[in-house]
Amino acid sequence: MTFLKYLIYIVFFAGAFQASATTLMRTSFENTPEGTPFTREWWSDDGFQPATWDEGLSTRTIISGDYAANGLQSFRVMYPKNEFGTDNTGCQVPLLFDQRNEAYMSYYLMFSENFSWGTTSYGGKLPGLAGGANCSGGKMCDGTNGWSARFMWRAGGKIVLYLYDMVKTETYGENHQLYYPDGTPVVATPGQWLHIAERVKANSTPTSQDGEIQVWVNGQEVLYLTGRQFTNNGEQVDKLYISTFHGGDDNTWCPTDTCYTYFDDICIGTEYEDVRFPDCRKPNLGADRSLCNTAGAVTLEAENLGNGYDLTWFYNVERVGEGATLKAKAPGTYVVMADSGRCSLRDTVEVSNQLQPNLGADKYICQTSFVQLDCGLKADDGLVFTWVKNGETLDSENGPTLLTKDAGNYTVKVTSDKCAAAESSISVSSGLLPMIDVDAVVGVPVSFMAPRYLSNFLWTDKNGNILGTGQELTYTPKADDDYIFIKDANGFYGVVGKPFLTENAWTRSNFSTEFMNFTVLRDLAIDSISIYPVKPLDATINIINDDTKEVVFSQTYNNLPGGGEQRLPIGALLSAGNYHIDANGTTGSLYHSHTDADIQFPYVIDGLLELTGCNLSWINTKGWYLFFYNWHVSAGNYCAPTPIKLIYTQTGTSNALANNPQVKVSQTNGQLVISGLDKGCRISLFDANGHRVATRKEETSTSIIATSHLTNGIYMLTVKKDNQLIFNSKILINRN
Repeated sequence: MTFLKYLIYIVFFAGAFQASATTLMRTSFENTPEGTPFTREWWSDDGFQPATWDEGLSTRTIISGDYAANGLQSFRVMYPKNEFGTDNTGCQVPLLFDQRNEAYMSYYLMFSENFSWGTTSYGGKLPGLAGGANCSGGKMCDGTNGWSARFMWRAGGKIVLYLYDMVKTETYGENHQLYYPDGTPVVATPGQWLHIAERVKANSTPTSQDGEIQVWVNGQEVLYLTGRQFTNNGEQVDKLYISTFHGGDDNTWCPTDTCYTYFDDICIGTEYEDVRFPDCRKPNLGADRSLCNTAGAVTLEAENLGNGYDLTWFYNVERVGEGATLKAKAPGTYVVMADSGRCSLRDTVEVSNQLQPNLGADKYICQTSFVQLDCGLKADDGLVFTWVKNGETLDSENGPTLLTKDAGNYTVKVTSDKCAAAESSISVSSGLLPMIDVDAVVGVPVSFMAPRYLSNFLWTDKNGNILGTGQELTYTPKADDDYIFIKDANGFYGVVGKPFLTENAWTRSNFSTEFMNFTVLRDLAIDSISIYPVKPLDATINIINDDTKEVVFSQTYNNLPGGGEQRLPIGALLSAGNYHIDANGTTGSLYHSHTDADIQFPYVIDGLLELTGCNLSWINTKGWYLFFYNWHVSAGNYCAPTPIKLIYTQTGTSNALANNPQVKVSQTNGQLVISGLDKGCRISLFDANGHRVATRKEETSTSIIATSHLTNGIYMLTVKKDNQLIFNSKILINRN
């Protein structure tokens, strides 16, 4: 870091994160040069009172400018590959304060994207409040040797409170699960920040058990413990114990790769307000910008955040301005920092002297009726945008974004007066119902017909008002109607079963006799399930029809890592009947829930599925859950309502979508046979991406399309007469 940059940090951040009257200590790591080990001297400079000893501060910590929850920098801690314990991983330093009956602390935490939870044992310590001699390490807390209320990561990133006090029931500390208000566990996602806040209230007398611990994650209460006794010698809360390492006390806890945690905005306070999750707004600079306009400059503007925010601009990490706007004349990285006095958040924009459109990854339309394609550039930079769909220019689209409901291949071409033209392409696929836009006339009834492969439909207008149900709809368009929407009324997508594994688990491997029974009530798909391998293994999942004894699904998933949730894609299509699912053939052990109070069979989706329980013969009729968690189940078409565009003509009648009942479709010997045609019909077959794979005009009543060269999957068949659609249907081609 340059000396100038260092001075900028000191000047700019001197007023940020000032301690309130009740805040004891706070830092966001902005006053230390980037790349510097954050030793006890730097902790002292930021207002803390570190103990006279530490582990790892000089060798395994630095100030990082790569990531920050607040400001520009954070505190990075290293965990070397194949090492464990306090001597070789992480760091430790007690941050002391005058003991008090009650204290609060908070910090932001992020695990590196490559973070390893362990080798075959999974866990590591994280900072928390403590007192006295910090009882830990498997010791009995006798009331005179202190206590500790640190946190830990567990398998898969699950975060728990790791508690040592006088009433603990486990030798190596109690693991208290953290749950959000909706019942889901607190699980850290590598690369994403969590805000953890903790309150500890000491027992009021040496003999009382009225101590309390309260925990919040991202502003939501996730734990509230009462009835605790920390000491019997009057010692209370006197430190934030910065203590983080892999383990555990043997090499089974080692990370399999050198990895890191990042901490930011560490605070010790005396009131919840000191550590409360900041209600801050992040500035928004919008899309990246280009200098390819005639002026050779662009004005950067931050979204209006309202009163109370100071905006400061940085260019290539040097401070260049203040206020809501900045004129950018040179290419590079621009950052705006919005500081509220309590927290600061930033946004970044790249300014380039080239055209660099980027439509991103391919998209799939299902959760919403439309998707927006965005090339990442702004319309007000003197740029010209041309959109192409399946090789045809969309004359009405000339902006940097495109809203579409249709599958296909899309390209945006960007041109300007000063720079070379550039383009970006994307493929859009769709799970929406195969409906086609129709011609319409205001006030003239239009008849619609849904695909025949489903049976029950719900028709609505753009405001969600129900227009009708069933396979057919006749509707008279109004002047403000632009779309009619259709949805499979019986479509379903959801989850069922025990959602996750708790720490109260056993390991099992006798999968031929340990299985789960379930009943399918109508046609559905088991999309995916979760399992928890104890160690790396190959898992085999089997589904057996108990009525016919047929194995209807069997697949092996190779090289699954151990120690956390493994989400397995299943995709098994099942008809009504009785089934069971096992893991026979799996090469190792799986965790399974054991005597959990929330296991309550059957797990039911009304009219669709019942998980009726495991094979009771081997467990003496106890309701142990077994191995399979968080089932994702779907039936019918569960995507968002499908929009049908009304294309208005000035006069005449509409060519509404209406399936001709005379048209029949069959498949035989690698051929698609369409009969009942009128002379002059045009037949087209489209794949799932909207690409036409076959087309022909017929002068007879029957048309034959070869399908032997096509891949298995869903296709869309349309029949037109005199340019009017008279038949459409989804076709499943499967030659297995």
